[in-house]
Amino acid sequence: MKGRPLLPFGIIAIVGIVVMISLSFMGLNQREAMNADEEETEEVTEFEDPVAAGEELSQASCIGCHGGDLGGGSGPALTSLEGSYSQEEITDIILNGQGAMPAISNVNDVEADAIAQYLLSISE
Repeated sequence: MKGRPLLPFGIIAIVGIVVMISLSFMGLNQREAMNADEEETEEVTEFEDPVAAGEELSQASCIGCHGGDLGGGSGPALTSLEGSYSQEEITDIILNGQGAMPAISNVNDVEADAIAQYLLSISE
């Protein structure tokens, strides 16, 4: 070890780089498989109770920024949207974003519409 103190560190660095490249390629393959799975799944065309579905979806998508009771957090309160926005406008904001709010990419049109219906139903 006295003559070549950098040799073990060099070997570790090379192994680390090889592992990192291998994991990157594995991730690309998994991404392609996930995209193929998404294309194969059926889209929801409508909900039996869109308000109930919207409540569940909002709990998964909105509470991180708008607070657990949707009364405001880092994002504004969503409990008083009636009169300010129509259902179509809220759906558009969910799908495309507005201002500091990014588009919500994990919901489709039907789900966004259900969330909009729920938000309007809880408006004060």
